[in-house]
Amino acid sequence: MKQTVKKITLNVTEQYIIVGGESNHNKPILLFLHGGPGVPELFTMKKEMQYLEEKFVVIYWEQRGAGKSYRVKNLTLAQILLDTEVLTKWLLEVYNQDKLYLMGHSWGTFLGMLAIEKSPQLYCAYMGIGQVTNQYEAEQNSLEWIKKEAIKREDKKAIEKLSTLNIPSKSASTKEWSSFLNLHRSYLWKYGGSFYNQKGVLPRLAKNFLFAREYSFLDKIMFLPSAIYSLKQLWADVVGISLFDKIKKVEVPVYIFQGLHDHQVSYTLAKEFIDRLDAPKKRFFVFEHSAHSPHIEENDKFNKYIDEILDTKGNN
Repeated sequence: MKQTVKKITLNVTEQYIIVGGESNHNKPILLFLHGGPGVPELFTMKKEMQYLEEKFVVIYWEQRGAGKSYRVKNLTLAQILLDTEVLTKWLLEVYNQDKLYLMGHSWGTFLGMLAIEKSPQLYCAYMGIGQVTNQYEAEQNSLEWIKKEAIKREDKKAIEKLSTLNIPSKSASTKEWSSFLNLHRSYLWKYGGSFYNQKGVLPRLAKNFLFAREYSFLDKIMFLPSAIYSLKQLWADVVGISLFDKIKKVEVPVYIFQGLHDHQVSYTLAKEFIDRLDAPKKRFFVFEHSAHSPHIEENDKFNKYIDEILDTKGNN
């Protein structure tokens, strides 16, 4: 299914959205908030999102400072939250609708929960994939898990490298956090805590990115530097803010899709978060054969749950 790249003016800055499923404007709108921070994801899931594009007009937003919007700076959590609100209002006006569905993955779930708490009147339902809750605690739990996995697998090289790896403080520099994350994420991936079955995944993602027609050559060159910039600007908020403390109640239905083997955020914390959350409707969908990306790893099951949400019109 064809996607269309559109340049828009958002808070006096030029940013980009990629629109799929636009053949019928009467379909509900789904605004997708990518992860990272700073890592647009359409190229990772083009095939898997086709079903959603039959059900929704899907808006893939290249967030401020990321992807095709890499030229836009002034990146703070407050600014990107404002961008989310303004983009939502613009979409509702363009498509002549009252509310839209908000879906986030990873960092996008952190942003998404803050967005629905701030402006619930704009959203008919929220869907979080790989839900961020208390990321500092999740990083601690994840480090313990990979150390145990290294011992379990008798991975001597990993045991040696990980023996001196400690989680930085919340206020540590970006350089210190980047050093930690680079080593940590490499073993997280290796042991299946990020993508449960990694067979052939990296070559496929690399190929998809290289041939992604939505990105110019310069966009692709700037993809990694813009991701690093976004991490530098926003990571302190990600690890410094616990949604357990920040959000106790929302006025929007909440649906969380969580891989049982997700150690990039935390399956356990995500379940605890939704159990505690006061919401008009909430469901927690478990994916037994997935880690951090159940929408890709178990796509048929994911689509089935989407149908169930739509059957209840999201908010009944």
